Amino acid sequence: MITASHNPKEDNGYKLYWENGAQIIPPHDEAISASILENLMPWGFPDNRATFQQNNELLTNPIDQLERKYFSEIRKRYCFKRGDYDSSKSHRVCYTAMHGVGARWVQLAFEAFKLPHYIPVSSQLQPDPNFPTVKFPNPEEGKGALALSIETANENDCSLILANDPDADRLAVAEKTPNGNWYIFTGNEIAALFADWIWKNW
Repeated sequence: MITASHNPKEDNGYKLYWENGAQIIPPHDEAISASILENLMPWGFPDNRATFQQNNELLTNPIDQLERKYFSEIRKRYCFKRGDYDSSKSHRVCYTAMHGVGARWVQLAFEAFKLPHYIPVSSQLQPDPNFPTVKFPNPEEGKGALALSIETANENDCSLILANDPDADRLAVAEKTPNGNWYIFTGNEIAALFADWIWKNW
């Protein structure tokens, strides 16, 4: 799996899993590394590469189909009050993709639930494997990783922050408290809030 995850930019690369479903351990790591070093030059393509790709039924891009199906499913399963909110009392949300791939999908989720558009941390919205604005792009690390989010949220009168790590499989949530400080929820607290919401609505 190719990834730019929540680690420093020097660790960008890939995760490898063995047939047991776990990440690789010795001696497999050394054999794989040796194979990589033996194959540093890209393999050639047929001269008729474009025709080959167009006519090969095994080469498909399912992203549009998966996108439609996924957002249709979350609307049916988890959207209990679609568009049913008081805009005068709704919380403004600040979002950061932390130089990763999450922004488009979060935008589509907001649209699926008919939520007001989030306020983006513009300097962190587009993918960038160098992570120029954050040394350690793990939103779960706390205020250090969320510094620009907190700054953007304060400037735009937002009371909530949502943050993904670069490959968008981690989520941080922070709320502005009445005294003006930011409370960053733990993963257990976020899970409890999700569970409570789903239980009440079901």
